[in-house]
This record gives sequence, structure tokens and C-alpha cells, in this order.
Amino acid sequence: MKRSYLVKVKIVVIFSLTLLVYFSLADYLLNKQSYEWYAYELTIMRATTLMLLNVYFLALAIIIKISVFKKGYLLLIIFGIVAWNVSHFDSVLDLNLLSNMSDDFLEIVLFVSTSIVAPGLLILIAYYIKKFTSKFEGSFIGKYHLHEGLFGLILVGLSILFFAFRTYLLQFDVFSKEYKIYLAIVMILLYFFLFFGGFFILRDFDDIIHLKFVKKLPTSQEKPKQNVSIYNSMTRENISFFKRSKLYLFPIGILLTGFSFSMVIYSTKFIPKDVLSPGETINLGYLLSFLAGAIIGYDWVRVFKQFYPNQYEEIESKIIEFQNIEV
Repeated sequence: MKRSYLVKVKIVVIFSLTLLVYFSLADYLLNKQSYEWYAYELTIMRATTLMLLNVYFLALAIIIKISVFKKGYLLLIIFGIVAWNVSHFDSVLDLNLLSNMSDDFLEIVLFVSTSIVAPGLLILIAYYIKKFTSKFEGSFIGKYHLHEGLFGLILVGLSILFFAFRTYLLQFDVFSKEYKIYLAIVMILLYFFLFFGGFFILRDFDDIIHLKFVKKLPTSQEKPKQNVSIYNSMTRENISFFKRSKLYLFPIGILLTGFSFSMVIYSTKFIPKDVLSPGETINLGYLLSFLAGAIIGYDWVRVFKQFYPNQYEEIESKIIEFQNIEV
């Protein structure tokens, strides 16, 4: 009875969100013909549509099977890359091959492909946790391993270099026009470096504040096997690492991921230029990407529970076992 009720609730949620997204897209495309491209009203409609799509795909990521979502995610990302390149080359080469209808179609594809990125990152993080948490003492380099916190700091360091490189490229108009694709690649890599840097730093924050970055392993210690269960890496000393945070934060983190990614990708097409300049919007988007990753990293246990509830029960059972031993 309860299972049947949950299925009905999921169907109602997906159907309601589908209607909201449909009417939002239809309203945007209809008003697109009446407003200038960067008009305040049209920008708000565009931003609303993008965020509704983010919520829609987040709901899908939680409701449907992960394997199904992964396939859809890959397909939509490929379509998005193709659509961006078609639109870019048509504009750069001044081909004027796209009709209003085909232009609208490409824009919808771009909306969809960029909006699915944030929920896709959440799925990727959940998979990483399942695959590598049992080896979070891993990342072996000879007799040494790197703590996740150090890896996060390295990513932040790389992001600083990429930010400087992006700033340098912006001095040349060619990278804002004909060679925009190279600037886009740098900007996207910068975003992911900051996001995952924030995730690893907050997930391993306790080791960072205790300055635990690199550890030499005993020569007899072997690498953990690939199929080792996640709870096998738990000890009394690191039990706090596996406990859920008191604050339910990861939904805020993933919505902030979608918001920040849209700021970086769309700039003044997402935030009205009367509110922030293009540069301010993109830079704020980068800052929020780090914050989004950090929030998800802080609440990583709840992310794992959401997507792998059965494996999470192993963690919970192990925590209870340690607590009973201590008592």
C-alpha cells in the first residue's frame, strides 16, 4: 500500500513539473519575439525556465533508476554540444542558415543540456562515494597517499591558474568570437575544478584543519580491493566522518550548482545586465560553484543515502556497532 502511494506521488510530481516546464518554455518562446534579447523581462523568463529545468532533472535523478538517468544524461550532453557548435559556427561564419524555428529548437536543446549538468554531478558524486570511500585512505603514489582535502586544495590551485589563463584570453577579441570554443573549454574546466575542489575540501575538512595531507603507508599495507564494501574503511577514530550532518543541506547545494552553472554559461542571459555586469555574473558564478561543492561535500553522507540506501544501511549498522562497543 505504501509503495503504491509513493509511486503515485512520484508520478504526480513528475507530471506537475513537466507541465510547469512546458508552460514556462512556451511563455519564454512566445515573448522572445516581443522583447530585445537582453531585456530585463526576457532574462527573468529565461532564468525561471532554466531553474525549473534544474528542479525537474533533480527530481528525475532522485525518482528514476540511476542507470536510466545516466543514459539520458549522456545523450542530452552530446545533443547540447552539437547544438552549441551548430549555433556558434552559424553565427561566426555568418551563414544565416537557421530559421526562427530551428533557432528556438537549438536553444531548447541548450537549455535542457545545461540544466541536467547539476543533477548529473550529484549522480557522479554519489557514484564516487560508493566506489572510492572504502579507499578514502587511498590515492596511492608509491608508499604514500593523498588525503582528499589535499586533492581539493590542488584543484583550487589549478582553478586559480585557469582563472588567470581565462583573464589573459579575454584580452583578445578572437577568443570571444571565432575561437570562443577554446574559451568555453577553459571556463567549464575552471568551473569543475572549483566545484570539486570545494567538495573534497569540505568532505575532508577535519583532516585539513589537522594538517593531514600526506601519509606514508606501512610497506606491508596493500591497496584496498575494488569491491571492498564502503563500511570496511570505518574505524572508531574516523566514525565521525561517516555520520550524517545535522543540517539537511545537499538539496541547497545542488540547486546552487544549477544556479551557478547557469550564471557561468549564460551570464547576462541569466542575470539581467542591469543587476550585474557580465564579468561580475560569471565571477560570482565561480564563487558560488565552490560554495555549492562545499555544501554537498559537507552533507555527503546524506547524498549517499539518497542514491544507495541499502549500502548506507551498512554504514548505519557499523556506527551502531561501534557505539554499542563504546558503551
